[in-house]
Amino acid sequence: MNRRILSALTVVTVGLAGAAVAPTSASASDAPGFVCNLTQNTWLRAQPHGTVLRTLTAGRGFRAHGGWAEDNDAWVYGHGAEFPSQDGWVPLGNTTC
Repeated sequence: MNRRILSALTVVTVGLAGAAVAPTSASASDAPGFVCNLTQNTWLRAQPHGTVLRTLTAGRGFRAHGGWAEDNDAWVYGHGAEFPSQDGWVPLGNTTC
């Protein structure tokens, strides 16, 4: 009997802890553009295929201000929620844009 009560309390405790850590929606600054999510850890670059500025974390928001595409090579210009003061380029395939 005590084992069942302990198991039930454990399940309830884990369930409540999981609810407290629920994911939040994507967000970034109030700058113009639309908000996407990053689908994987992504390098923010100075230009498409250019110098890496920093790494943005998967699941975080990315505010897109523009884009560029040529053939199957598409990029989105904007900034991540982690670093709203630094704009750069990320591959379109790494976002939900």
